[in-house]
Amino acid sequence: MKRVLSILLTIVLCLSLCACGGKAGEIGTTYTSNGVEFTLNYVKFTDAMDNWGGANDNYWMPLPADASRNQIANAVSPMSEEDTICVISYTAKNVSKNDIVIDDRGMLNYDNGYTYSDGGLSYRVSPTGIWDDIEGGLVLEKLKEKDYEFRVYMVVPKALVENMDKPLTYKLFGIKFDLR
Repeated sequence: MKRVLSILLTIVLCLSLCACGGKAGEIGTTYTSNGVEFTLNYVKFTDAMDNWGGANDNYWMPLPADASRNQIANAVSPMSEEDTICVISYTAKNVSKNDIVIDDRGMLNYDNGYTYSDGGLSYRVSPTGIWDDIEGGLVLEKLKEKDYEFRVYMVVPKALVENMDKPLTYKLFGIKFDLR
């Protein structure tokens, strides 16, 4: 089952890179919207994600097939077998003349109307892999050239991954990314 899901995820990501065009955003490209310069790094789906906090570069990333015992012991999985986890990474910095609060988890839109935006938001506090979960957002001060990596997770129905014939998009800071 995990191999089938991995193959499906690979197909989804490949199609998302090929399907981008027109006004849609492209994963890995930098955009500026409402004073935020950001890059969508990836959108991945998984049945279990790393939840081992502290100095951990893999925090809130899909667990690899060769996951360690610590990763497995600290993994987050959906409560229902009918659900999966969508893990998103983006990098953002303030390029406006005002302080900006970053609290955007973005929105998944499946089949033109089934939307999902509830989930967790975390940011990398330091380059050594320290992560901090944030509820109310992170204030990015004006005139600071620092960019931050943010990670989002949302528990969503597996139908988003399994039904390849239905459209799936992700919208972040007003830019829409076609995932297939």
